[in-house]
Amino acid sequence: MRRVLFWFWTIIGLAAACAAIGFANVLAERHLPRFDVTATGEHRLSPRATTVLNKLESPARLVIATDLRKVSPEAMRDTSDVLDRFSKSGKVDVTLLDSASADGLRSFQTLLRDLAEVDKPMLDAQAASVRAAAITAVDLAKAAQGELSTVLLGLRDAIGGGGAAGDAARQTLEQRAAAARLAGRDLQASLAKLEETMTLTIGDLQVTAADRGADLLKRQLRAAGEQMGVTGAELRRLAKQPLGDAIAGRAASLAERFGSERDRFGVAADALSRVRPPASLRLARALSQNAGAILLPSAGSKADPVALPLDELFPESERVIRAGAKADNRRRVEEQITAALAGTLQPSRSIAVFMHAEEQMYVADAPFLEKLRDHLAMRGVDVVEWSVLLEAEPTQLSRLDPSGQRPAVFIVLPPDSTATARASEGRGGIERSQRLGAALEKLLASGKNVLLSVNPSIQRTYGDTDPVAAALKPLGIEPASGKPIMTELASENGRGVETDRAVLANEDGTNPIHGAIRGLPTYLPWPIGLAIKPESKDVTPLITLATSDNAWSESRWLLLWQTPRQQRSRLGEMPKFDAGQDERGPWTLAAAVERANAGSKQRVVVVGSSGWFFDTITQAAASVDGRVVAQFPGNMELFDASLLWLTGGDELIAQSPQADAVPLVGAIDPQRLLVLRLLLILGVPLAVLALGVVHRVVFG
Repeated sequence: MRRVLFWFWTIIGLAAACAAIGFANVLAERHLPRFDVTATGEHRLSPRATTVLNKLESPARLVIATDLRKVSPEAMRDTSDVLDRFSKSGKVDVTLLDSASADGLRSFQTLLRDLAEVDKPMLDAQAASVRAAAITAVDLAKAAQGELSTVLLGLRDAIGGGGAAGDAARQTLEQRAAAARLAGRDLQASLAKLEETMTLTIGDLQVTAADRGADLLKRQLRAAGEQMGVTGAELRRLAKQPLGDAIAGRAASLAERFGSERDRFGVAADALSRVRPPASLRLARALSQNAGAILLPSAGSKADPVALPLDELFPESERVIRAGAKADNRRRVEEQITAALAGTLQPSRSIAVFMHAEEQMYVADAPFLEKLRDHLAMRGVDVVEWSVLLEAEPTQLSRLDPSGQRPAVFIVLPPDSTATARASEGRGGIERSQRLGAALEKLLASGKNVLLSVNPSIQRTYGDTDPVAAALKPLGIEPASGKPIMTELASENGRGVETDRAVLANEDGTNPIHGAIRGLPTYLPWPIGLAIKPESKDVTPLITLATSDNAWSESRWLLLWQTPRQQRSRLGEMPKFDAGQDERGPWTLAAAVERANAGSKQRVVVVGSSGWFFDTITQAAASVDGRVVAQFPGNMELFDASLLWLTGGDELIAQSPQADAVPLVGAIDPQRLLVLRLLLILGVPLAVLALGVVHRVVFG
């Protein structure tokens, strides 16, 4: 009996233990605790991702379709880990479809069909609006081919003589008549392809892609409108030629008519710009090749779906092998998803207006801004350009946001005031800085939000006023742009001077931007101190530089500015501190301004440096522990945080995944450092003495 009881209770104990282990595994599977003890937060979401997820009122949906056979095993592991973290937050529903499998294709078709059914009313309405615009385009095309061409030829025939000027005028009118006929013919040809263009076929599913038809018509209408504008300009020029008053009067009258025609084409094209693809169409296009990724916003959100770059989420094996150093896949994937989610939280897409005083537009093609443009596009920020030399008002901004309701930030790119006027450039650096300063002054007075970078100014060196600095005076900030900060260096090659500076943000800041840049190295080329008036309560310093024996504001900087870095060693004697002309710190290098202006709240961020957000700095990388990480993460964090703050996205400001890719040892507070020193110097001996006393008392 005793043996039976023994085995009975043994079996009961084993069964209970197995049941407990089974229940523990079930609970762990459903409520898996994750403890990330890595210094860099390798297995937890970044503060920015957590902030964005907390703002979502309902789950968003992330759909990914790809051939999983081609995905690198390392990328598959890292991306799956990040997707799992987002999925477990309860704020992102992740659907991963294997396009190489029959089940994955069927799931994709089912998903697309369901979305198309939901968006069918919108798709039909958009198609109807495009067809209505096509009717107007037909009338415009016929007019261009017939009546407009005829009146130009009639004016040509009316020019009987005129010598060489008459011959040139007749040839010009004949060319413009041919151009009008050609523009009308191209427009009619596009109309014939309209229905075919608006039909998108994926498998056995057909979707009406009204936006494709709108884009086709819009391009042709704008091209025809440009031809009307060129013809009007030629007619105005002919009206000034010595061809007789009658010809001049007819040419001037026709110039006004062609100007009106240009406006008609432009209005028709702008009406088509409002055709935006709904979720089903965006998803169909992104995944039409059975490979792609798209984020569908939360229910009730007015934001558009966001297409994510598939090669960033699931790079192929060959790409990972070519990368060489260990790629930081988790942080890259988390940043892509977080940026897309943050874009859906904005009521409307932000606009970054790059404002400068150059003789030509360059921002859209500048190689040193390529990564920044991609960075902004990933966050749903539209980029426009404004040269104050070419136009008095930002026409690109007016076309993109005619109602002026979208949040816009003017990013000021200051000119080099030391540049001399060249044959290809009508204005020198001083005149360009004056034009930019005048436009900036009007911009700030009207209450616009501005991100301003400051360049050294040759005007201040000569005792004149820096126009950019003058525009900032009403804000309570005066840049010392005539005295950039330099740092003395001692090396084996002798004494040297450094014109750039890596700095850290203030630890005790109250502005939301501090939370994104605190503790991160930020690289500032040719830093300039910002003097803040004591009575200015609207200004908050972001980055300051303490007084030191090896740093000063240098007044004789021009020669060093004009000498390339690799040739500075040939200059001989480097600048040095002159107590009579130069100044020691401390300096404020970046500041934020928030004030009431024109009945609304105006925000401005001023950085005493220029080029600090260019690709050459933000993309500078270093290899740490076999991983490629940003060398100066504070630069991009400062740019992103400033853009969010200036557009009112305070609650979305937080450090990105890349910010803590490498554990950084921050500066120790002076009081804490004093306590640590006292503990090491006095604490250890006193502790040993105390232990000796206790031992003597206890053991005698």
